[in-house]
Amino acid sequence: MSETATPTRAPGFFWMLTVFFGFAALAAVLNALFAGERPNPRNSVRAANTATIKEAQDKNLERLGLLPGQSAATLAKGLALVQASKPTTSTIAVPGSPTQLKQASQSAAPAPAAPAATSPAK
Repeated sequence: MSETATPTRAPGFFWMLTVFFGFAALAAVLNALFAGERPNPRNSVRAANTATIKEAQDKNLERLGLLPGQSAATLAKGLALVQASKPTTSTIAVPGSPTQLKQASQSAAPAPAAPAATSPAK
Protein backbone atom coordinates (compact mmCIF):
# COMPACT_ATOMS: atom_id res chain seq x y z
CA MET A 1 0.00 0.00 0.00
CA SER A 2 1.12 3.47 -0.71
CA GLU A 3 1.26 6.27 1.80
CA THR A 4 -1.09 9.19 1.40
CA ALA A 5 0.76 12.25 0.21
CA THR A 6 0.45 15.28 2.46
CA PRO A 7 0.62 18.64 0.76
CA THR A 8 3.88 20.35 1.55
CA ARG A 9 2.54 23.89 1.19
CA ALA A 10 -0.44 23.49 3.52
CA PRO A 11 1.43 24.13 6.82
CA GLY A 12 2.87 27.40 5.48
CA PHE A 13 -0.53 28.53 4.28
CA PHE A 14 -2.19 27.80 7.60
CA TRP A 15 0.67 29.50 9.45
CA MET A 16 0.23 32.68 7.35
CA LEU A 17 -3.55 32.53 7.82
CA THR A 18 -3.06 32.27 11.58
CA VAL A 19 -0.66 35.24 11.60
CA PHE A 20 -3.10 37.30 9.52
CA PHE A 21 -6.03 36.63 11.84
CA GLY A 22 -3.77 37.22 14.85
CA PHE A 23 -2.92 40.71 13.61
CA ALA A 24 -6.58 41.32 12.82
CA ALA A 25 -7.53 40.36 16.39
CA LEU A 26 -4.78 42.59 17.81
CA ALA A 27 -5.97 45.51 15.65
CA ALA A 28 -9.57 44.95 16.81
CA VAL A 29 -8.51 44.98 20.48
CA LEU A 30 -6.40 48.13 20.07
CA ASN A 31 -9.20 49.83 18.14
CA ALA A 32 -11.71 48.98 20.87
CA LEU A 33 -9.40 50.37 23.55
CA PHE A 34 -8.22 53.60 21.91
CA ALA A 35 -10.86 54.59 19.31
CA GLY A 36 -13.15 56.51 21.65
CA GLU A 37 -14.02 60.17 21.15
CA ARG A 38 -11.25 62.45 22.26
CA PRO A 39 -12.11 65.94 23.45
CA ASN A 40 -11.07 68.62 21.01
CA PRO A 41 -9.57 71.67 22.74
CA ARG A 42 -10.79 73.95 19.93
CA ASN A 43 -14.48 72.99 20.12
CA SER A 44 -15.40 76.12 22.08
CA VAL A 45 -13.61 78.36 19.54
CA ARG A 46 -15.30 76.57 16.64
CA ALA A 47 -18.71 76.85 18.29
CA ALA A 48 -18.19 80.60 18.82
CA ASN A 49 -17.10 81.03 15.18
CA THR A 50 -20.09 79.07 13.95
CA ALA A 51 -22.48 81.18 16.04
CA THR A 52 -20.90 84.41 14.74
CA ILE A 53 -21.09 83.26 11.12
CA LYS A 54 -24.69 82.06 11.46
CA GLU A 55 -25.71 85.38 13.03
CA ALA A 56 -24.06 87.34 10.19
CA GLN A 57 -25.71 85.14 7.55
CA ASP A 58 -29.11 85.56 9.18
CA LYS A 59 -28.66 89.36 9.19
CA ASN A 60 -27.74 89.32 5.50
CA LEU A 61 -30.73 87.14 4.63
CA GLU A 62 -33.03 89.42 6.63
CA ARG A 63 -31.55 92.50 4.90
CA LEU A 64 -32.26 90.90 1.52
CA GLY A 65 -35.80 89.97 2.55
CA LEU A 66 -35.16 86.24 2.38
CA LEU A 67 -36.77 85.11 5.61
CA PRO A 68 -37.69 81.44 6.08
CA GLY A 69 -41.17 80.88 4.68
CA GLN A 70 -41.53 84.48 3.48
CA SER A 71 -39.04 84.70 0.63
CA ALA A 72 -41.34 83.64 -2.22
CA ALA A 73 -42.48 87.21 -2.91
CA THR A 74 -38.91 88.54 -2.96
CA LEU A 75 -37.75 85.78 -5.29
CA ALA A 76 -40.78 86.29 -7.56
CA LYS A 77 -39.96 90.00 -7.81
CA GLY A 78 -36.36 89.16 -8.75
CA LEU A 79 -37.52 86.64 -11.33
CA ALA A 80 -39.84 89.24 -12.87
CA LEU A 81 -36.91 91.68 -13.15
CA VAL A 82 -34.76 89.08 -14.87
CA GLN A 83 -37.55 88.10 -17.26
CA ALA A 84 -38.25 91.75 -18.10
CA SER A 85 -34.64 92.52 -19.00
CA LYS A 86 -33.69 92.21 -22.65
CA PRO A 87 -30.79 90.00 -23.67
CA THR A 88 -27.69 91.86 -24.73
CA THR A 89 -24.74 90.99 -26.90
CA SER A 90 -21.67 89.98 -24.99
CA THR A 91 -18.42 91.79 -25.63
CA ILE A 92 -16.38 88.85 -24.39
CA ALA A 93 -14.72 86.85 -27.15
CA VAL A 94 -13.43 83.34 -26.62
CA PRO A 95 -9.78 83.08 -27.76
CA GLY A 96 -9.56 81.23 -31.07
CA SER A 97 -13.27 81.64 -31.87
CA PRO A 98 -14.37 83.10 -35.21
CA THR A 99 -15.50 86.30 -33.46
CA GLN A 100 -12.13 86.78 -31.80
CA LEU A 101 -10.25 86.06 -35.04
CA LYS A 102 -12.46 88.57 -36.87
CA GLN A 103 -11.83 91.22 -34.20
CA ALA A 104 -8.09 90.55 -34.29
CA SER A 105 -7.92 90.84 -38.08
CA GLN A 106 -9.58 94.27 -38.07
CA SER A 107 -7.12 97.09 -37.78
CA ALA A 108 -7.00 98.84 -34.46
CA ALA A 109 -7.83 102.52 -34.30
CA PRO A 110 -4.72 104.71 -34.37
CA ALA A 111 -3.60 105.99 -31.02
CA PRO A 112 -4.12 109.71 -30.40
CA ALA A 113 -1.07 111.87 -30.84
CA ALA A 114 0.87 112.71 -27.72
CA PRO A 115 0.57 116.33 -26.57
CA ALA A 116 3.45 118.55 -27.58
CA ALA A 117 6.01 119.16 -24.88
CA THR A 118 5.99 122.69 -23.60
CA SER A 119 9.17 124.54 -22.86
CA PRO A 120 9.79 125.39 -19.21
CA ALA A 121 8.80 128.89 -18.09
CA LYS A 122 11.66 131.41 -17.73
